Amino acid sequence: MSTEQLDQELTTGVDEMDREHALELQIVRSIQKALAGGDRSQVPELLQQLEDFTNAHFLGEQLLMRMHAYPGYQAHQDEHDHLMSELAELARSIETGDPADSAQQAEKLERWLVTHIQSEDQTLAVYLKQHDGET
Repeated sequence: MSTEQLDQELTTGVDEMDREHALELQIVRSIQKALAGGDRSQVPELLQQLEDFTNAHFLGEQLLMRMHAYPGYQAHQDEHDHLMSELAELARSIETGDPADSAQQAEKLERWLVTHIQSEDQTLAVYLKQHDGET
């Protein structure tokens, strides 16, 4: 999914963040598709890609927040930690081999990510635009 394909309500107006969010959502949806299609052989690699990419994305966002003295830093970081917990729960669900639970966890992860983009990331983007002008 390109940035142009990312739903309008999911764009922050910060191009790099939007591209990274689009990639995160694409990986989550690929996991969902692999789980739904029964091709579970792709899931471990996709999970690892999502974990690696999400860690890098979160580190970048957290650095940006620190560089700009973002007052909501701790709450935003706590949200990031929560997503990583959700991702670990999805991995455990997949390891136990319960397809219905795995699919449900993957949907929960996507909903969480969308909600995070629409709330925390939107708020961060507004702050960055108001306090930097170079986003």
